[in-house]
Amino acid sequence: MRYALIDESGRLADPADKTIVFVALVTKSLLNLDKIIPQVKKKLPRKGKRGKEKTLAEIKFSKTGEKTRCQTLQIIAQKDFKLFILVIDKEGRKIIDDSVNYAHLIATLLKPAIKRFPDLTHIIIDRHFTYILHREKFNDLVQKILNKKLFVEHLDSQQNTIVSLPDFVAGSMAEAYNKKNLKYKKIIKKLIILEKKTTWRKLVQQKR
Repeated sequence: MRYALIDESGRLADPADKTIVFVALVTKSLLNLDKIIPQVKKKLPRKGKRGKEKTLAEIKFSKTGEKTRCQTLQIIAQKDFKLFILVIDKEGRKIIDDSVNYAHLIATLLKPAIKRFPDLTHIIIDRHFTYILHREKFNDLVQKILNKKLFVEHLDSQQNTIVSLPDFVAGSMAEAYNKKNLKYKKIIKKLIILEKKTTWRKLVQQKR
């Protein structure tokens, strides 16, 4: 059995976010992955600019500086991850952030990963929806689109830091696409199996 850790960078309904980056970190084992972020946080200095990071409720790409980002990504790069990247150009559109659209996006991300790794059956995703009914609808739709039975976990990144790992990867890819800053992407580049860019308009046409 394989696992996929999933998160995204960017907001569907915000037209200011020109692109959204979805990432799946595929791995054979979850052993000790939940210890990576706590170890990074433990090593943070108590004083100086990085001292503020030590007091954060959670260590995320958007809330940390360059040094912490690089250190975290370097640890990720040493792990046995296979990365699948989906970049959506919104073309200035607002995307309704509901179970249907989100399920379609995640299924599009997972389809090539499952094709390459048929034993990928356990999905761990940063909790996107507050209500259980929305999460259950999302779970059903993803499995229906992919025609595959999956065990889907929605985790709060403040309670389980394992979902902070795809957050750092998604942030790195967003920096590359939105700011042309390739520094972070270069650290994890060797792990990337597939990197696909498309538009929301094309995905909607495929969905129909």
